[in-house]
This record gives sequence, structure tokens and C-alpha cells, in this order.
Amino acid sequence: MFKNLAYKGLVGATCVLAMTGLAGCGEVDNHSTYIFAVDAPAQITVNETVEVDVALKADEVRELGYEKVLIKVDVTDKENMTLKATDTQGQEWDVAQIGYWGPPEGFEVANDYDVTTTFKATAKKAGTYTITLNLVDMNSEQAVLTTKTITVKAVNA
Repeated sequence: MFKNLAYKGLVGATCVLAMTGLAGCGEVDNHSTYIFAVDAPAQITVNETVEVDVALKADEVRELGYEKVLIKVDVTDKENMTLKATDTQGQEWDVAQIGYWGPPEGFEVANDYDVTTTFKATAKKAGTYTITLNLVDMNSEQAVLTTKTITVKAVNA
């Protein structure tokens, strides 16, 4: 029965005027939101390398992307799990050991970002491994923009 009128200002604020006579304004985040899409098997064999595609892509495309982000990588048993990927310069990195993917100073993600990286995962011993990916905004005290947790069981052949 009541109708709201919304006005989006030039400074990223949205104001709502309601027929009740109440008015309110709030900040609108014009940054896209992102997700990790991971094609990982639930089970792998010890000492066999498995390729896993990890896509970072815009989930909801908005006006802005981010200037400097980094993908933080946490592996529960990094001594027995390797996650290797090759950067755009042809350099291979074990992100399980270094704890991140991307240049240490961060990289830009456009508002419609959609990039897939192939990681080579190898478990050195049987067990359950948990891998957590966090996309962090380097310009905002490393605020977490999205997260993904993957659990993989490694079994002996």
C-alpha cells in the first residue's frame, strides 16, 4: 500500500522517501561482487598430480572493480600438499608454500572480471586437506571480498 521513491545521488548514496513521511539515506557499494568457481575432485591419489581449474569471476557486475586485490591461500598441511600455478611471465609458484596468488602488491580486477587459472595439486601423504581461498582488498586493510573452502581427501594408490 505504501510506495517508496528512491533517488541515487552522484556520490553513491541512495535516499528513500516513504509515504509514511520517513526518509533515509545510505551508502551504496558500487563494486562488483566476485566468486571462486573451483573444479576440484573430492578425492585424489597420493603422489599423483591433478589439474584443478580455479576461476575468479564477477558474480554481480556493478559499476566498479578493485584496484589492488590478492588471493590469500591457506592449506591445512602445506608441508604435504603442493598447489602450483604458472603466472603470466611463465614463472611457476607453489601457492601452498607462499600463501598467496598474484603479485605481492596486488592486482586489478575489472568489474566484469572472469579469469581461470589451472593449479597442479599433489598430496605427498594420505589425509584430508582443506584449502581456503580469500580474495582480499589491499586498499581496504585486506578486507575479505569473497572466500571459498575446498576439502580434498588424498588416498594411497
